[in-house]
Amino acid sequence: MKKFAFSFLVGLLLSFNTHAANILLPAYFYPSSNPSLSFWDEMTAAAGQVSITAIMNPNSGPGSSVNSDYTTAVDAFRAAGGKVVGYVHTSYGARTQAEVLLEVASYASFYNIDGIFLDEMSNQPGGLLAYYQSLYSNIKSTNPGYRVFGNPGTNTLESYLTAADVLVTFENQTGYGTFTPDTWTNNHTADHFAHLLYNVSDEAAMLPNVALAADRNVGYLYITNDTRVDENPWDTLPDYWNAEVSAISAIPEPSSGLLLLSGLGLIGFHFQKLKGARV
Repeated sequence: MKKFAFSFLVGLLLSFNTHAANILLPAYFYPSSNPSLSFWDEMTAAAGQVSITAIMNPNSGPGSSVNSDYTTAVDAFRAAGGKVVGYVHTSYGARTQAEVLLEVASYASFYNIDGIFLDEMSNQPGGLLAYYQSLYSNIKSTNPGYRVFGNPGTNTLESYLTAADVLVTFENQTGYGTFTPDTWTNNHTADHFAHLLYNVSDEAAMLPNVALAADRNVGYLYITNDTRVDENPWDTLPDYWNAEVSAISAIPEPSSGLLLLSGLGLIGFHFQKLKGARV
């Protein structure tokens, strides 16, 4: 029995997934057939190297009907291992729940998706929290497997984790070096938090931000050199896309480190017992 437990532990440690971070990519670009603009194809090619969740956004929402170009791109991306969530804006609680849920239903009807991205999420207490909790419950009723992302874009209340599976607690082009996440985020695993950075000039500037995100308990990350010149900093992939994919795929799983330390401690204890038995 002891040999079995020891062997099982070693096998577990060797097989444990050591890649933690995911890319949460606002794919606010059309799935063009032009090779020089085929950003969906580039995402699909990278989906086997790192976990990518793409936020599809055909028309500031799902649009009024199915778009076959998106159907083709989404299905190919998911077949390669990627996940897709549908963009819906909430106007910080100003849109009615019926309006929001109608768009959720359209996404579910039009496309094979894995969840919903609620943009312009409030971070205020009280009735607005109840508004998002109700949306969350209704989205889960549509499909219990859907993952719900909420985007206040800044620090928020811990209670909003009852209204979303993942919270975007940073979305900006400046200030990431001095940004301080709320301390309560340390009470939860990294896969509950996402950061989105734009106007990050080059690979040399991108890499330190990847390291900062990993240190800040962030499980979803995206960085781009795109800017707000056309009011949409998410309509291209960054020039350093391949380097970013490699950097994010190399972030180790924090819990696997703890598991490894615990496992090594148990292995050490096991050998100590064996050594003592031989004396």
